[in-house]
Amino acid sequence: MYPKPLVNRWREYGKHEILVNTNHDEIARLDFMANFFMYLRDDMVPNHKKIYEKKVKKNFRKKHKRYPKNRHEVRKAMLQDNYFKTWSHLRVYAQENTYSERRKIVNRQLGNLIDIAKPRKTDRGKVVIDPDFKSPKYQKHLDMHWMPGSYHSIFNKYEVAGGAMYDCGGLYLSTGNMLGKYNNGAAYAVIKWLKNNYPKFRPEKVLDEGCTVGHNTLPYKDAWPNCEIYGIDIGEPVLRYAHRRAESLGYHINFSQQNAENTNFKESTFDMVVSTMFLHETSHKAIHNIVSEAYRLLRDGGIMIHIEQPPFEMIKDPFDQLMGDWDTHNNNEPFWGPMHDMNLESVALKAGFKKNNIIQTFAPLICPSDEDKYRENPHGKWFVFAGWKK
Repeated sequence: MYPKPLVNRWREYGKHEILVNTNHDEIARLDFMANFFMYLRDDMVPNHKKIYEKKVKKNFRKKHKRYPKNRHEVRKAMLQDNYFKTWSHLRVYAQENTYSERRKIVNRQLGNLIDIAKPRKTDRGKVVIDPDFKSPKYQKHLDMHWMPGSYHSIFNKYEVAGGAMYDCGGLYLSTGNMLGKYNNGAAYAVIKWLKNNYPKFRPEKVLDEGCTVGHNTLPYKDAWPNCEIYGIDIGEPVLRYAHRRAESLGYHINFSQQNAENTNFKESTFDMVVSTMFLHETSHKAIHNIVSEAYRLLRDGGIMIHIEQPPFEMIKDPFDQLMGDWDTHNNNEPFWGPMHDMNLESVALKAGFKKNNIIQTFAPLICPSDEDKYRENPHGKWFVFAGWKK
């Protein structure tokens, strides 16, 4: 039974001034790729567990007189299965193909996008680019997610290509629009979790780390209109794009090019430091630095929140760990697995957070709609790694 196809869903994507223009054929190709991703996820993925339980696991026991004890042994066994290998090849092909298609769309209008992104006297917020900025090695030498040049590379003056590529259907394609038309579901998940569990918390100043194009930066202004919102990232192209996107949508946000390991903000500046699917893009050493820097930046009574996928210690079945670790080996995210093996509580303790103030829990997946910004999706949850500075 094939899933219901996504037809013209790209037309429903959240519009703003700097979003790429797309013609009929480009929309058709984007919708095809969205359906292909959905087929790989909804039709093919469930069969892996069946094949593992009925075939691979039994063969492993027959050979080794025991069942696989960890995800690494499961992976080696599954790599002997043609169905799993076929799916993996198709998944990588889909990822690479989306960049090829999206690059054509962006390149066709890149000059105009660069002009649109330039700062204006009427801008509410600021974007500050550091001319001497050096990207960390864990990003500089890696085409993350198979994105050629990643999202921080500079090819033109006032570069925005990386931002345009990120916003041109990236999450829309891979999630089937599960995060809302503005791809901001993670931020609304954070907001709802805070309001449900800490209703008296009212931040006056928020820092979004690894903000890319600001999908999950803007909702914090909706939740707390009088709050000052800052977004930082290492990528000049995504920050220039984020600035114009925010201005176009009517938000006053301040963006700056900074490394979350060592920012130029003063001590005790923020009430909340937050990130979305950011930690696994860094490194073991960087995570320690990022959490320590968050502690330094927080005011007393402030909170650090990182939204991620759960650590492997919270996933008991080695097969489920394998599926969660697929990106490490196949999506050019080498630190995905090592990061999810880390003891995050020990990281927070070392940074200065007290044991009783460290939180590791789950928050419902949110798929915002125009009618309900906090509409829950029952098919998933976010892992929340947080810490209060008290």
